[in-house]
Amino acid sequence: MKTTGITRRIDELGRIVIPKEIRKNLHIKPGELLEIFLSDMETISLRKHNTINKQEDFINSFIKALSFKTNSNVFVTNLDEIVFSNLLETLNTKLSTEFDTFNLNSITKDFQLTKNYVLKEPYNFFPISPNGDLAGYLIFENLDNNLKVHEELIKFTLLFLESYFESV
Repeated sequence: MKTTGITRRIDELGRIVIPKEIRKNLHIKPGELLEIFLSDMETISLRKHNTINKQEDFINSFIKALSFKTNSNVFVTNLDEIVFSNLLETLNTKLSTEFDTFNLNSITKDFQLTKNYVLKEPYNFFPISPNGDLAGYLIFENLDNNLKVHEELIKFTLLFLESYFESV
């Protein structure tokens, strides 16, 4: 484990402040959930809560079928990394820094999705927002037909993913 050399005092209510440098590096924003657990009898660990369970075989199979049906590359992200995709080389890869200033209305022609993967046009981003809170994106690259052809399938997929995230 990497030591930062930073110490913090616990206040009378049992709270500590996570240093700004650590919050910035982990992209922890105010109001975000953290998991607290014991690593061993002397170590308390914090981990960003991930509403997307990366071990779900069913969702992996669904994304692969969706990719086949739409003849496109499909990515499901949380706010930090790609968690489901038909492209195995992109799974569990950190999203690029372009997501820090991401705006659906100002996407350029080529979009740096991860350090090693650039989305080429045409591509479409759809926010995944269970309970009204942004949890990630459903991204299609190279939809083979007009978006209207796949509109109902995309709506169904978003409802499915949002319903899944609400129950996690």
